[in-house]
Amino acid sequence: MANFEFKMGASGPVLQEYMASRDPVTFIRGPLGSGKTYGSCQRMFTQICEQKPNDDGVRKSRWIAVRNTYPDLQGTTIKDWMELFGDPELGKFTNDYPPTHRLAFDLDDGTSIKAEVLFMALDRPDSVRKLRGIQATGFWLNEVKELDWAIVQMCDLRHGRYPSKAEVQGYWHGMIGDTNSPDDMHWYYKLSEEVKPEGWRFLSQAGGLLKINGKWEINPKAENVDNLPDGYYKRGKAGKDDDWIAVNLANEYGHVSDGKPIYKQQWNDVLHVSEYPLTPLKNGGGLFIGFDFGLTPAAVIGQLNNGRLRILDELTSDSMGVEFFLDEMLLPLLRTKYKNFLIGDIETCCDPAGVGRNDVTAISPISFLQDRGFNAYGAHTNKPTQRWEAVRYFLARMNMGQPAFFLSPECAMLRRGFNGGYHLRRIQVSGTAKFAEAANKNEFSHCHDALQYLCLAVRGEAHTSFDSSPTTGEAYTASTRSGY
Repeated sequence: MANFEFKMGASGPVLQEYMASRDPVTFIRGPLGSGKTYGSCQRMFTQICEQKPNDDGVRKSRWIAVRNTYPDLQGTTIKDWMELFGDPELGKFTNDYPPTHRLAFDLDDGTSIKAEVLFMALDRPDSVRKLRGIQATGFWLNEVKELDWAIVQMCDLRHGRYPSKAEVQGYWHGMIGDTNSPDDMHWYYKLSEEVKPEGWRFLSQAGGLLKINGKWEINPKAENVDNLPDGYYKRGKAGKDDDWIAVNLANEYGHVSDGKPIYKQQWNDVLHVSEYPLTPLKNGGGLFIGFDFGLTPAAVIGQLNNGRLRILDELTSDSMGVEFFLDEMLLPLLRTKYKNFLIGDIETCCDPAGVGRNDVTAISPISFLQDRGFNAYGAHTNKPTQRWEAVRYFLARMNMGQPAFFLSPECAMLRRGFNGGYHLRRIQVSGTAKFAEAANKNEFSHCHDALQYLCLAVRGEAHTSFDSSPTTGEAYTASTRSGY
């Protein structure tokens, strides 16, 4: 038998992290051309060789490679796997049902490999019946976003069953997977960005392109570029729709919307969202709260730190009075997470309509805040265009090489609103698409209104101390704000 030496490696830190991870479930999301599929192939082969041997020194495993359709399975999944590991000396591939690659070879440590890789097309929820009775070591889910959630759930219940515990105990088993970005209504988005189940690891690669000042530019942090044709992403964006570029080349989540996203030209989900939850910096600058009233009160908490606006928390509600929202939601949060800050020192900029008195209590919403010690006042304007520009001001700028606007991933409603949920409603007319001039009132609009009041407060009082130049990467500060 011939001798083989494989050098496993990945071009990029996130791809390396994916290949090195041994969590029960690890998925990687990246743009076209980022090396995800080859990374999955290399990882699966590595883990086949890592499998714990039985008493006879045989490393037995069974992997199931899953794709949504049979043509994609044959044209991509099987093709890429066999291109890397299809040498006949490693094993025999049979185009049975399902197609199977049976690996059998010896390792230098005296153990031997006896493994199966079964390739299955599972394109519908009722395909779960194909998985019943499967005994597997691991699953590779190729292009995860194309798979129905019912399929993924069943796969997660079929690994760790081969080899049996009577033969080998304590070996790794689980799922790996790769995907392009789905939309933010997809089950993948919900699990990776909101639920974050224990033992599930979701990795995101840098996009090949990055939007700067409304234009798509080459991202210097893109992975696997050395293995791509020259100018791959520059050529790839030519003639493409902006939304298509965002999802497929920039690795941004898409959004299903019948309207026009208000911050479409400035928002970048990869750039503006922190990988980890943000917490207040004790000596990192003053706190601000933006407050929207009505029957759906909303509040957004942010911190201005050396010219960088860090959005730390959002609070939303439904059919709730301002007083209840304040006493049961906002104040308990401030007294725990923000206990190092005096409530009277937190600037609280509110919907200017909040100066009006309640018909029942004869007390205005802003008065409720002031009575509880808040430095609360109404915003100097309620014009939508001025409010939007206050947010765009931060979105469009960089601060010492970092975005001037940074959102905690725990602010799920704000994030989904930025990705298109907060939009101008399409007007139903024939011909060219037309849109309303005001934001569509929906579940995302209240927290975004609160964010706009917050940004008005920061810009309104610190306007003269900010550099008004476009994104340059140079620092700007709000040094004239006393105590900040």
